[in-house]
Amino acid sequence: MAFDSMKLRVKTGEKDGKTFWDNCGVLFINRNDAGEITSIQVRHNMFPGVDMVAFPKRDDDQE
Repeated sequence: MAFDSMKLRVKTGEKDGKTFWDNCGVLFINRNDAGEITSIQVRHNMFPGVDMVAFPKRDDDQE
């Protein structure tokens, strides 16, 4: 089973041609052995303690 994670970032501003970003959460993607997505969870700093899912988490998914 494969596991991927991605940072969620939001653009907070620009100054002198430089872009500033804020890390606001993490996206967790669980895949089966065939590479198919089995579940997706989102953790966002605006909603602490709230698990948001695109697919229900399975018992054998990593976190």
